[in-house]
Amino acid sequence: MNRSRLHPSSFIRMLLLLIAVLLAAGTGVPAGASASGIVNPKQIYTYEIMVRDMKKLAERYPELIRIRSIGKSEYGREIWSMDLGNGPAVVLLNGSHHAREWITTVLLMALADRYAQAYVQNGTIGSYRAVDLLDRVTFRIVPMVNPDGVTLQQKGAGAFPAEVRPQLLRLNGGSSNFKRWKANAKGIDLNRQYPAGWENIHNPAPAPGYKNYKGIRPIQAKETQAMVKLARETKPEIAVSYHSSGEILYWNFLTPAANVERDRQLANAYAALTGYRLVTPSKNPSGGGFTDWFIQEFGRPALTPEIGRYAGESNVPLTEWDRIWKQHRDIGGLLGGEGYKLWMKRQKAETAKGEIRLTRSETLRRWPDPTADQIAVLYEGRYTVTRKKGDWYEIRTDRGTGWVPANRTLRGPFEKPESDTIVITQGAELFDSPLNEKATAIQKKAAEAKALEIWRNWALIRIDRKSWWVRTSDIDFVAESPKPGKPSEKAPGKEPEQGPGKAPGNEPSEGPGKAPGKEPEQNSEQAPGDNPEQSSEIIPGDKPADGSDNGNGGIREPSVPGTVTMPEEEAKGGGKGSAA
Repeated sequence: MNRSRLHPSSFIRMLLLLIAVLLAAGTGVPAGASASGIVNPKQIYTYEIMVRDMKKLAERYPELIRIRSIGKSEYGREIWSMDLGNGPAVVLLNGSHHAREWITTVLLMALADRYAQAYVQNGTIGSYRAVDLLDRVTFRIVPMVNPDGVTLQQKGAGAFPAEVRPQLLRLNGGSSNFKRWKANAKGIDLNRQYPAGWENIHNPAPAPGYKNYKGIRPIQAKETQAMVKLARETKPEIAVSYHSSGEILYWNFLTPAANVERDRQLANAYAALTGYRLVTPSKNPSGGGFTDWFIQEFGRPALTPEIGRYAGESNVPLTEWDRIWKQHRDIGGLLGGEGYKLWMKRQKAETAKGEIRLTRSETLRRWPDPTADQIAVLYEGRYTVTRKKGDWYEIRTDRGTGWVPANRTLRGPFEKPESDTIVITQGAELFDSPLNEKATAIQKKAAEAKALEIWRNWALIRIDRKSWWVRTSDIDFVAESPKPGKPSEKAPGKEPEQGPGKAPGNEPSEGPGKAPGKEPEQNSEQAPGDNPEQSSEIIPGDKPADGSDNGNGGIREPSVPGTVTMPEEEAKGGGKGSAA
Protein backbone atom coordinates (compact mmCIF):
# COMPACT_ATOMS: atom_id res chain seq x y z
CA MET A 1 0.00 0.00 0.00
CA ASN A 2 1.38 3.38 -1.02
CA ARG A 3 1.55 6.02 1.67
CA SER A 4 2.10 9.61 0.68
CA ARG A 5 4.45 11.57 2.86
CA LEU A 6 4.55 15.32 3.40
CA HIS A 7 7.91 16.80 2.47
CA PRO A 8 9.56 18.53 5.49
CA SER A 9 9.70 21.90 3.72
CA SER A 10 5.98 21.69 2.86
CA PHE A 11 5.18 20.82 6.45
CA ILE A 12 7.11 23.85 7.68
CA ARG A 13 5.31 26.14 5.23
CA MET A 14 1.92 24.82 6.36
CA LEU A 15 2.88 25.24 10.01
CA LEU A 16 3.97 28.84 9.45
CA LEU A 17 0.75 29.56 7.59
CA LEU A 18 -1.31 28.10 10.44
CA ILE A 19 0.57 30.19 13.00
CA ALA A 20 -0.02 33.34 10.94
CA VAL A 21 -3.75 32.62 10.71
CA LEU A 22 -4.00 32.01 14.45
CA LEU A 23 -2.11 35.20 15.24
CA ALA A 24 -4.36 37.23 12.94
CA ALA A 25 -7.49 35.71 14.50
CA GLY A 26 -6.29 36.63 17.98
CA THR A 27 -6.01 40.36 17.34
CA GLY A 28 -8.85 42.78 17.85
CA VAL A 29 -7.89 44.80 14.77
CA PRO A 30 -6.55 43.06 11.69
CA ALA A 31 -2.81 43.54 11.63
CA GLY A 32 -1.98 43.87 7.97
CA ALA A 33 -2.96 45.59 4.78
CA SER A 34 -4.25 42.32 3.34
CA ALA A 35 -6.91 41.94 6.03
CA SER A 36 -10.46 41.70 4.74
CA GLY A 37 -12.01 45.12 4.34
CA ILE A 38 -13.08 47.86 1.98
CA VAL A 39 -9.92 49.98 1.86
CA ASN A 40 -6.94 48.76 -0.17
CA PRO A 41 -3.99 50.82 1.08
CA LYS A 42 -1.43 49.55 -1.43
CA GLN A 43 -2.45 51.63 -4.41
CA ILE A 44 -2.25 55.21 -5.62
CA TYR A 45 -5.12 56.38 -3.50
CA THR A 46 -7.05 58.96 -5.50
CA TYR A 47 -9.85 61.29 -4.51
CA GLU A 48 -12.30 59.15 -6.48
CA ILE A 49 -11.25 55.96 -4.71
CA MET A 50 -11.55 57.69 -1.35
CA VAL A 51 -15.10 58.91 -2.06
CA ARG A 52 -16.12 55.45 -3.26
CA ASP A 53 -14.67 53.81 -0.14
CA MET A 54 -16.28 56.33 2.22
CA LYS A 55 -19.69 55.63 0.72
CA LYS A 56 -19.13 51.88 0.98
CA LEU A 57 -18.11 52.20 4.64
CA ALA A 58 -21.20 54.26 5.44
CA GLU A 59 -23.37 51.70 3.67
CA ARG A 60 -21.80 48.71 5.41
CA TYR A 61 -21.78 50.27 8.90
CA PRO A 62 -24.83 52.58 9.01
CA GLU A 63 -25.03 52.53 12.82
CA LEU A 64 -21.39 53.53 13.17
CA ILE A 65 -20.25 55.64 10.19
CA ARG A 66 -21.79 58.80 8.74
CA ILE A 67 -20.37 60.95 5.93
CA ARG A 68 -21.07 64.50 4.78
CA SER A 69 -19.50 67.29 2.78
CA ILE A 70 -18.09 70.18 4.82
CA GLY A 71 -17.49 72.42 1.82
CA LYS A 72 -16.00 72.53 -1.66
CA SER A 73 -12.46 72.98 -2.89
CA GLU A 74 -11.35 75.83 -5.14
CA TYR A 75 -12.22 73.67 -8.17
CA GLY A 76 -15.52 72.42 -6.82
CA ARG A 77 -14.60 69.04 -5.35
CA GLU A 78 -16.50 68.10 -2.19
CA ILE A 79 -14.41 68.01 0.97
CA TRP A 80 -15.70 64.96 2.79
CA SER A 81 -15.90 64.35 6.52
CA MET A 82 -16.58 60.95 8.09
CA ASP A 83 -17.80 60.34 11.64
CA LEU A 84 -16.72 57.02 13.10
CA GLY A 85 -18.38 56.19 16.43
CA ASN A 86 -21.34 57.37 18.49
CA GLY A 87 -19.75 58.99 21.51
CA PRO A 88 -20.01 62.55 22.88
CA ALA A 89 -16.21 63.05 23.01
CA VAL A 90 -14.91 64.07 19.57
CA VAL A 91 -11.37 63.60 18.25
CA LEU A 92 -10.67 65.42 14.98
CA LEU A 93 -8.30 63.75 12.51
CA ASN A 94 -7.32 65.17 9.14
CA GLY A 95 -4.91 64.35 6.34
CA SER A 96 -3.58 65.62 3.02
CA HIS A 97 -3.35 69.32 3.77
CA HIS A 98 -0.38 68.94 1.47
CA ALA A 99 -0.96 67.34 -1.91
CA ARG A 100 2.04 65.03 -2.10
CA GLU A 101 1.31 63.71 1.41
CA TRP A 102 -1.70 61.64 0.35
CA ILE A 103 -0.44 58.57 2.18
CA THR A 104 -1.98 60.26 5.24
CA THR A 105 -5.37 59.80 3.53
CA VAL A 106 -4.59 56.12 3.13
CA LEU A 107 -3.80 55.83 6.85
CA LEU A 108 -7.00 57.54 7.99
CA MET A 109 -9.19 55.50 5.66
CA ALA A 110 -7.51 52.24 6.71
CA LEU A 111 -7.96 53.09 10.39
CA ALA A 112 -11.68 53.78 9.87
CA ASP A 113 -12.10 50.52 7.97
CA ARG A 114 -10.28 48.38 10.53
CA TYR A 115 -11.90 50.01 13.56
CA ALA A 116 -15.39 49.51 12.12
CA GLN A 117 -14.55 45.85 11.57
CA ALA A 118 -13.34 45.58 15.15
CA TYR A 119 -16.59 47.13 16.41
CA VAL A 120 -18.89 44.62 14.71
CA GLN A 121 -16.57 41.67 15.43
CA ASN A 122 -16.25 42.53 19.15
CA GLY A 123 -12.55 43.22 18.69
CA THR A 124 -10.19 45.72 20.27
CA ILE A 125 -8.64 49.07 19.45
CA GLY A 126 -5.44 49.29 21.40
CA SER A 127 -6.24 48.43 25.01
CA TYR A 128 -9.98 49.12 24.61
CA ARG A 129 -12.83 46.97 23.42
CA ALA A 130 -13.91 48.61 20.18
CA VAL A 131 -17.52 48.78 21.38
CA ASP A 132 -16.54 50.52 24.62
CA LEU A 133 -14.40 53.07 22.80
CA LEU A 134 -16.64 53.87 19.82
CA ASP A 135 -19.77 54.12 21.97
CA ARG A 136 -18.05 56.93 23.90
CA VAL A 137 -15.87 58.60 21.28
CA THR A 138 -16.53 59.90 17.78
CA PHE A 139 -13.57 60.20 15.43
CA ARG A 140 -14.39 63.04 13.04
CA ILE A 141 -12.15 62.35 10.07
CA VAL A 142 -11.36 64.58 7.09
CA PRO A 143 -9.16 62.23 5.09
CA MET A 144 -8.33 64.65 2.24
CA VAL A 145 -8.41 68.37 3.05
CA ASN A 146 -6.84 69.21 -0.32
CA PRO A 147 -8.56 67.12 -3.02
CA ASP A 148 -7.53 69.47 -5.87
CA GLY A 149 -3.89 69.37 -4.90
CA VAL A 150 -3.84 65.60 -4.47
CA THR A 151 -5.45 65.14 -7.89
CA LEU A 152 -2.92 67.50 -9.48
CA GLN A 153 0.01 65.72 -7.83
CA GLN A 154 -1.20 62.27 -8.88
CA LYS A 155 -2.68 62.93 -12.34
CA GLY A 156 -1.18 66.18 -13.53
CA ALA A 157 -2.79 69.19 -15.20
CA GLY A 158 -4.77 66.97 -17.55
CA ALA A 159 -7.23 66.25 -14.74
CA PHE A 160 -8.33 69.93 -14.77
CA PRO A 161 -10.29 72.01 -17.27
CA ALA A 162 -8.34 72.83 -20.41
CA GLU A 163 -8.54 76.57 -19.83
CA VAL A 164 -6.61 76.39 -16.52
CA ARG A 165 -3.91 73.92 -17.56
CA PRO A 166 -1.47 76.59 -18.81
CA GLN A 167 -1.80 78.42 -15.49
CA LEU A 168 -1.10 75.21 -13.54
CA LEU A 169 2.03 74.59 -15.60
CA ARG A 170 3.24 78.15 -14.91
CA LEU A 171 2.68 77.65 -11.16
CA ASN A 172 4.88 74.55 -11.42
CA GLY A 173 7.72 76.34 -13.15
CA GLY A 174 6.69 75.13 -16.57
CA SER A 175 7.04 71.45 -15.68
CA SER A 176 4.32 68.88 -16.33
CA ASN A 177 5.70 66.71 -13.50
CA PHE A 178 3.73 67.60 -10.36
CA LYS A 179 5.21 64.96 -8.00
CA ARG A 180 6.68 67.66 -5.74
CA TRP A 181 3.38 69.58 -5.44
CA LYS A 182 2.20 70.52 -1.92
CA ALA A 183 -0.19 73.46 -2.39
CA ASN A 184 -3.81 73.51 -3.44
CA ALA A 185 -4.50 73.92 -7.15
CA LYS A 186 -4.43 77.73 -6.78
CA GLY A 187 -0.85 77.58 -5.52
CA ILE A 188 -1.68 78.34 -1.86
CA ASP A 189 -0.03 76.24 0.85
CA LEU A 190 -3.00 75.26 3.02
CA ASN A 191 -0.89 74.58 6.11
CA ARG A 192 0.28 78.18 6.08
CA GLN A 193 -3.23 79.58 5.97
CA TYR A 194 -4.36 79.49 9.59
CA PRO A 195 -4.46 82.57 11.85
CA ALA A 196 -1.74 81.61 14.34
CA GLY A 197 1.46 83.58 13.83
CA TRP A 198 0.49 83.98 10.17
CA GLU A 199 2.17 87.39 9.84
CA ASN A 200 5.49 85.97 11.02
CA ILE A 201 5.67 82.72 9.00
CA HIS A 202 9.28 81.90 8.23
CA ASN A 203 10.53 81.93 4.61
CA PRO A 204 7.20 82.41 2.82
CA ALA A 205 7.15 82.04 -0.96
CA PRO A 206 6.62 85.39 -2.70
CA ALA A 207 3.93 84.13 -5.09
CA PRO A 208 1.62 81.18 -5.68
CA GLY A 209 3.47 77.99 -6.51
CA TYR A 210 4.01 74.39 -5.52
CA LYS A 211 4.76 75.13 -1.85
CA ASN A 212 5.11 77.70 0.96
CA TYR A 213 2.90 80.50 -0.41
CA LYS A 214 0.75 81.59 2.52
CA GLY A 215 -1.80 83.63 0.55
CA ILE A 216 -2.74 87.28 0.92
CA ARG A 217 -4.66 86.72 4.16
CA PRO A 218 -5.40 83.89 6.66
CA ILE A 219 -8.29 81.56 5.85
CA GLN A 220 -8.32 82.75 2.25
CA ALA A 221 -8.59 79.32 0.63
CA LYS A 222 -11.93 77.54 0.54
CA GLU A 223 -10.32 74.41 1.97
CA THR A 224 -9.07 76.17 5.11
CA GLN A 225 -12.41 77.96 5.49
CA ALA A 226 -14.11 74.55 5.62
CA MET A 227 -11.66 73.23 8.23
CA VAL A 228 -11.95 76.28 10.48
CA LYS A 229 -15.75 76.12 10.33
CA LEU A 230 -15.75 72.39 11.13
CA ALA A 231 -13.38 72.75 14.08
CA ARG A 232 -15.34 75.62 15.57
CA GLU A 233 -18.60 73.73 15.23
CA THR A 234 -17.09 70.56 16.70
CA LYS A 235 -14.77 71.87 19.45
CA PRO A 236 -12.89 68.57 19.56
CA GLU A 237 -11.01 67.32 22.60
CA ILE A 238 -7.90 66.55 20.53
CA ALA A 239 -6.90 67.32 16.95
CA VAL A 240 -4.34 65.42 14.90
CA SER A 241 -3.24 66.71 11.51
CA TYR A 242 -1.32 64.05 9.60
CA HIS A 243 1.58 65.03 7.36
CA SER A 244 4.61 63.33 5.83
CA SER A 245 7.51 62.68 6.10
CA GLY A 246 10.32 62.18 8.62
CA GLU A 247 8.83 60.19 11.55
CA ILE A 248 8.78 63.22 13.84
CA LEU A 249 6.01 64.71 15.98
CA TYR A 250 5.11 68.37 16.49
CA TRP A 251 3.06 68.94 19.62
CA ASN A 252 3.62 72.50 20.89
CA PHE A 253 2.93 75.97 19.51
CA LEU A 254 3.44 78.66 22.15
CA THR A 255 1.42 76.39 24.44
CA PRO A 256 0.45 78.03 27.77
CA ALA A 257 2.51 76.77 30.70
CA ALA A 258 -0.59 75.33 32.36
CA ASN A 259 -1.11 72.96 29.41
CA VAL A 260 2.46 71.97 28.59
CA GLU A 261 2.67 68.91 30.83
CA ARG A 262 -0.73 67.63 29.72
CA ASP A 263 0.22 67.93 26.07
CA ARG A 264 3.71 66.54 26.60
CA GLN A 265 2.27 63.40 28.19
CA LEU A 266 0.02 62.80 25.18
CA ALA A 267 2.92 63.41 22.78
CA ASN A 268 5.18 61.05 24.72
CA ALA A 269 2.51 58.34 24.62
CA TYR A 270 2.15 58.81 20.85
CA ALA A 271 5.92 58.64 20.43
CA ALA A 272 6.09 55.48 22.55
CA LEU A 273 3.60 53.75 20.24
CA THR A 274 5.15 54.88 16.97
CA GLY A 275 8.83 55.38 17.76
CA TYR A 276 8.61 58.97 16.50
CA ARG A 277 10.85 61.75 17.82
CA LEU A 278 9.29 64.77 19.52
CA VAL A 279 10.25 68.12 18.00
CA THR A 280 11.66 70.47 20.63
CA PRO A 281 9.42 73.54 21.01
CA SER A 282 10.81 76.80 19.65
CA LYS A 283 10.55 80.23 21.26
CA ASN A 284 10.00 81.69 17.79
CA PRO A 285 8.07 79.06 15.82
CA SER A 286 6.83 79.48 12.29
CA GLY A 287 3.05 79.41 12.46
CA GLY A 288 0.13 79.22 10.08
CA GLY A 289 -0.44 75.48 10.52
CA PHE A 290 -3.73 73.85 11.45
CA THR A 291 -2.53 72.50 14.80
CA ASP A 292 -0.76 75.82 15.57
CA TRP A 293 -4.13 77.52 15.24
CA PHE A 294 -6.02 74.75 17.07
CA ILE A 295 -3.76 75.01 20.13
CA GLN A 296 -4.18 78.80 20.19
CA GLU A 297 -7.91 78.78 19.47
CA PHE A 298 -9.09 76.02 21.82
CA GLY A 299 -6.31 75.52 24.37
CA ARG A 300 -6.54 71.78 23.77
CA PRO A 301 -3.95 69.22 22.65
CA ALA A 302 -3.04 68.95 18.98
CA LEU A 303 -0.42 66.82 17.25
CA THR A 304 1.21 66.91 13.83
CA PRO A 305 2.86 63.57 13.05
CA GLU A 306 5.11 63.42 9.98
CA ILE A 307 4.53 59.81 8.94
CA GLY A 308 6.92 57.71 6.88
CA ARG A 309 10.68 57.94 6.57
CA TYR A 310 11.97 61.04 4.86
CA ALA A 311 10.97 61.02 1.20
CA GLY A 312 12.29 64.34 -0.07
CA GLU A 313 10.29 66.43 -2.55
CA SER A 314 7.79 63.69 -3.45
CA ASN A 315 5.14 61.46 -2.00
CA VAL A 316 6.06 58.72 0.48
CA PRO A 317 6.35 55.48 -1.54
CA LEU A 318 3.80 52.74 -0.93
CA THR A 319 6.64 50.44 0.09
CA GLU A 320 6.55 52.33 3.41
CA TRP A 321 2.94 51.33 4.10
CA ASP A 322 3.51 48.22 6.20
CA ARG A 323 5.88 50.15 8.47
CA ILE A 324 3.41 53.05 8.82
CA TRP A 325 0.52 50.69 9.59
CA LYS A 326 2.47 48.78 12.21
CA GLN A 327 3.26 52.08 13.94
CA HIS A 328 -0.30 53.40 13.86
CA ARG A 329 -2.82 50.56 13.88
CA ASP A 330 -3.50 50.99 17.63
CA ILE A 331 -3.26 54.78 17.71
CA GLY A 332 -7.04 55.17 17.94
CA GLY A 333 -7.02 53.58 21.38
CA LEU A 334 -4.60 56.23 22.64
CA LEU A 335 -6.26 59.22 20.97
CA GLY A 336 -9.82 58.10 21.69
CA GLY A 337 -9.09 57.12 25.28
CA GLU A 338 -7.32 60.40 26.07
CA GLY A 339 -9.99 62.42 24.29
CA TYR A 340 -12.69 60.74 26.33
CA LYS A 341 -10.84 61.44 29.59
CA LEU A 342 -10.52 65.11 28.70
CA TRP A 343 -14.24 65.29 27.94
CA MET A 344 -15.18 63.54 31.19
CA LYS A 345 -13.06 65.94 33.24
CA ARG A 346 -15.33 68.76 32.17
CA GLN A 347 -18.51 66.92 33.10
CA LYS A 348 -20.07 67.43 36.52
CA ALA A 349 -21.88 64.76 38.50
CA GLU A 350 -25.51 65.77 38.97
CA THR A 351 -28.21 64.30 41.18
CA ALA A 352 -30.69 62.26 39.16
CA LYS A 353 -33.99 60.58 39.99
CA GLY A 354 -36.17 57.95 38.44
CA GLU A 355 -35.43 54.59 36.87
CA ILE A 356 -33.54 53.16 33.94
CA ARG A 357 -33.92 49.83 32.22
CA LEU A 358 -31.10 47.67 30.92
CA THR A 359 -32.13 45.64 27.90
CA ARG A 360 -29.07 43.42 28.04
CA SER A 361 -26.48 42.36 30.59
CA GLU A 362 -24.12 45.18 31.48
CA THR A 363 -21.00 45.64 33.61
CA LEU A 364 -21.39 47.68 36.80
CA ARG A 365 -18.21 49.73 37.36
CA ARG A 366 -16.86 51.50 40.41
CA TRP A 367 -16.32 54.79 38.56
CA PRO A 368 -17.71 56.32 35.33
CA ASP A 369 -14.86 55.00 33.20
CA PRO A 370 -14.80 51.99 30.83
CA THR A 371 -11.49 50.90 32.38
CA ALA A 372 -12.65 51.24 36.02
CA ASP A 373 -12.85 48.23 38.34
CA GLN A 374 -15.73 45.88 37.67
CA ILE A 375 -18.13 45.42 40.59
CA ALA A 376 -20.63 42.98 39.11
CA VAL A 377 -22.54 42.01 35.99
CA LEU A 378 -26.11 43.29 35.86
CA TYR A 379 -29.02 41.42 34.35
CA GLU A 380 -31.65 43.08 32.20
CA GLY A 381 -34.15 44.94 34.35
CA ARG A 382 -35.02 48.25 36.00
CA TYR A 383 -32.75 50.13 38.37
CA THR A 384 -32.99 53.29 40.46
CA VAL A 385 -30.76 56.16 39.32
CA THR A 386 -28.93 58.31 41.88
CA ARG A 387 -26.57 60.47 39.78
CA LYS A 388 -25.52 61.22 36.20
CA LYS A 389 -22.09 62.25 34.98
CA GLY A 390 -21.34 62.68 31.32
CA ASP A 391 -22.67 59.60 29.55
CA TRP A 392 -22.90 57.45 32.71
CA TYR A 393 -25.62 56.74 35.28
CA GLU A 394 -24.91 55.89 38.88
CA ILE A 395 -27.44 53.28 40.04
CA ARG A 396 -28.32 51.57 43.30
CA THR A 397 -27.98 47.82 43.68
CA ASP A 398 -27.71 45.35 46.52
CA ARG A 399 -23.93 45.65 46.20
CA GLY A 400 -24.14 49.39 46.72
CA THR A 401 -23.85 51.98 43.98
CA GLY A 402 -21.98 51.74 40.71
CA TRP A 403 -21.93 53.17 37.20
CA VAL A 404 -23.30 51.98 33.85
CA PRO A 405 -23.15 53.62 30.38
CA ALA A 406 -26.19 55.86 29.86
CA ASN A 407 -26.29 55.20 26.12
CA ARG A 408 -27.04 51.54 26.76
CA THR A 409 -30.09 52.19 28.91
CA LEU A 410 -33.71 53.24 28.58
CA ARG A 411 -34.64 56.17 30.83
CA GLY A 412 -38.05 56.07 32.48
CA PRO A 413 -40.90 56.64 33.05
CA PHE A 414 -42.18 53.14 32.38
CA GLU A 415 -45.94 52.62 32.17
CA LYS A 416 -48.37 49.85 32.93
CA PRO A 417 -50.03 48.33 29.81
CA GLU A 418 -53.73 48.93 29.24
CA SER A 419 -54.22 45.18 29.54
CA ASP A 420 -52.03 42.12 29.98
CA THR A 421 -52.97 40.66 26.61
CA ILE A 422 -52.17 42.13 23.21
CA VAL A 423 -52.34 41.06 19.59
CA ILE A 424 -49.22 41.52 17.47
CA THR A 425 -50.01 42.39 13.89
CA GLN A 426 -48.69 40.30 11.04
CA GLY A 427 -45.35 41.58 9.78
CA ALA A 428 -44.51 43.42 13.02
CA GLU A 429 -40.79 43.87 13.65
CA LEU A 430 -39.48 42.29 16.86
CA PHE A 431 -36.47 43.90 18.55
CA ASP A 432 -34.11 42.77 21.28
CA SER A 433 -34.01 46.39 22.41
CA PRO A 434 -35.45 49.77 21.33
CA LEU A 435 -31.80 50.85 21.16
CA ASN A 436 -31.23 48.60 18.16
CA GLU A 437 -31.80 50.07 14.73
CA LYS A 438 -32.47 46.71 13.09
CA ALA A 439 -35.15 44.18 14.02
CA THR A 440 -34.11 40.69 15.09
CA ALA A 441 -37.21 38.93 13.77
CA ILE A 442 -40.50 39.48 11.94
CA GLN A 443 -43.88 38.28 13.25
CA LYS A 444 -45.12 35.97 10.48
CA LYS A 445 -48.78 36.06 11.49
CA ALA A 446 -50.99 37.85 13.97
CA ALA A 447 -50.79 36.33 17.44
CA GLU A 448 -51.64 36.99 21.06
CA ALA A 449 -48.87 37.89 23.49
CA LYS A 450 -48.44 39.12 27.05
CA ALA A 451 -47.79 42.83 27.55
CA LEU A 452 -45.25 43.56 30.28
CA GLU A 453 -44.41 47.25 30.03
CA ILE A 454 -44.76 50.39 27.91
CA TRP A 455 -41.83 52.75 27.27
CA ARG A 456 -42.53 55.72 25.01
CA ASN A 457 -43.79 54.21 21.74
CA TRP A 458 -42.47 50.74 22.56
CA ALA A 459 -44.00 47.75 24.32
CA LEU A 460 -42.13 45.00 26.11
CA ILE A 461 -43.99 41.76 25.38
CA ARG A 462 -43.60 38.02 25.81
CA ILE A 463 -44.49 35.50 23.13
CA ASP A 464 -43.36 31.93 22.63
CA ARG A 465 -41.35 31.96 25.86
CA LYS A 466 -39.24 34.94 24.81
CA SER A 467 -39.36 38.66 25.53
CA TRP A 468 -39.34 41.17 22.69
CA TRP A 469 -39.72 44.88 22.15
CA VAL A 470 -42.26 45.94 19.56
CA ARG A 471 -43.56 49.33 18.45
CA THR A 472 -46.94 50.15 19.96
CA SER A 473 -48.22 50.92 16.44
CA ASP A 474 -47.82 47.18 15.71
CA ILE A 475 -49.99 45.90 18.57
CA ASP A 476 -53.62 46.03 19.69
CA PHE A 477 -54.63 45.69 23.33
CA VAL A 478 -57.26 43.08 24.18
CA ALA A 479 -59.81 44.05 26.83
CA GLU A 480 -59.92 41.43 29.57
CA SER A 481 -62.95 40.48 31.66
CA PRO A 482 -63.13 37.89 34.47
CA LYS A 483 -64.66 34.55 33.56
CA PRO A 484 -67.89 33.45 35.37
CA GLY A 485 -67.13 31.85 38.70
CA LYS A 486 -63.56 33.11 38.68
CA PRO A 487 -62.19 35.86 40.93
CA SER A 488 -61.36 39.09 39.11
CA GLU A 489 -57.99 39.33 40.85
CA LYS A 490 -55.32 36.85 39.85
CA ALA A 491 -54.25 34.55 42.61
CA PRO A 492 -50.56 34.31 43.51
CA GLY A 493 -48.71 31.75 41.46
CA LYS A 494 -51.27 31.59 38.63
CA GLU A 495 -48.92 33.33 36.21
CA PRO A 496 -45.71 31.30 36.41
CA GLU A 497 -44.33 32.93 33.27
CA GLN A 498 -43.93 36.21 35.16
CA GLY A 499 -41.15 34.69 37.24
CA PRO A 500 -40.78 35.49 40.94
CA GLY A 501 -41.92 39.10 40.63
CA LYS A 502 -44.76 41.18 39.20
CA ALA A 503 -44.89 42.48 35.68
CA PRO A 504 -43.26 45.91 35.28
CA GLY A 505 -45.52 48.78 36.12
CA ASN A 506 -48.13 46.78 38.10
CA GLU A 507 -46.88 48.22 41.37
CA PRO A 508 -45.20 51.52 40.47
CA SER A 509 -44.88 52.57 44.10
CA GLU A 510 -42.72 49.52 44.83
CA GLY A 511 -40.21 50.29 42.05
CA PRO A 512 -38.30 47.42 40.53
CA GLY A 513 -38.20 45.28 43.66
CA LYS A 514 -39.68 41.79 43.89
CA ALA A 515 -43.07 41.24 45.44
CA PRO A 516 -42.98 39.27 48.71
CA GLY A 517 -44.46 35.83 48.86
CA LYS A 518 -43.68 34.70 45.33
CA GLU A 519 -42.17 31.25 45.40
CA PRO A 520 -39.25 30.79 42.97
CA GLU A 521 -40.36 27.28 42.05
CA GLN A 522 -43.37 28.83 40.33
CA ASN A 523 -41.16 30.17 37.52
CA SER A 524 -41.90 27.77 34.70
CA GLU A 525 -39.87 29.53 32.01
CA GLN A 526 -36.35 29.14 33.26
CA ALA A 527 -33.80 29.32 30.45
CA PRO A 528 -31.40 26.49 29.67
CA GLY A 529 -28.55 26.65 32.13
CA ASP A 530 -30.60 28.30 34.85
CA ASN A 531 -30.64 25.18 36.99
CA PRO A 532 -29.71 26.15 40.60
CA GLU A 533 -27.26 23.28 40.81
CA GLN A 534 -25.26 24.78 37.96
CA SER A 535 -24.44 28.18 39.43
CA SER A 536 -23.00 29.79 42.51
CA GLU A 537 -24.51 32.49 44.70
CA ILE A 538 -26.43 35.26 42.99
CA ILE A 539 -27.26 38.45 44.83
CA PRO A 540 -30.97 39.01 45.71
CA GLY A 541 -32.83 40.78 42.98
CA ASP A 542 -31.51 38.66 40.09
CA LYS A 543 -33.88 37.94 37.23
CA PRO A 544 -33.99 34.98 34.89
CA ALA A 545 -31.39 35.05 32.15
CA ASP A 546 -33.82 33.98 29.44
CA GLY A 547 -35.08 37.50 28.84
CA SER A 548 -38.42 36.97 30.65
CA ASP A 549 -39.03 40.16 32.53
CA ASN A 550 -40.43 40.67 35.98
CA GLY A 551 -39.41 44.28 36.42
CA ASN A 552 -36.48 43.47 38.66
CA GLY A 553 -32.95 44.66 38.22
CA GLY A 554 -30.33 42.18 39.32
CA ILE A 555 -26.61 41.73 39.64
CA ARG A 556 -24.23 38.84 39.71
CA GLU A 557 -20.59 38.37 40.52
CA PRO A 558 -18.32 39.12 37.53
CA SER A 559 -16.84 35.62 37.62
CA VAL A 560 -20.18 33.79 37.66
CA PRO A 561 -21.50 32.37 34.36
CA GLY A 562 -24.94 33.37 33.11
CA THR A 563 -26.90 31.03 35.38
CA VAL A 564 -29.30 31.88 38.17
CA THR A 565 -29.80 30.57 41.68
CA MET A 566 -32.40 31.99 44.05
CA PRO A 567 -30.89 33.01 47.40
CA GLU A 568 -32.34 31.23 50.42
CA GLU A 569 -34.05 34.29 51.88
CA GLU A 570 -35.72 35.00 48.54
CA ALA A 571 -36.98 31.45 48.24
CA LYS A 572 -38.74 32.03 51.56
CA GLY A 573 -40.49 35.08 50.14
CA GLY A 574 -38.19 37.63 51.74
CA GLY A 575 -36.24 38.71 48.66
CA LYS A 576 -36.02 42.36 47.69
CA GLY A 577 -35.28 44.20 44.49
CA SER A 578 -31.84 45.43 43.58
CA ALA A 579 -33.00 49.03 43.54
CA ALA A 580 -34.79 50.67 46.39
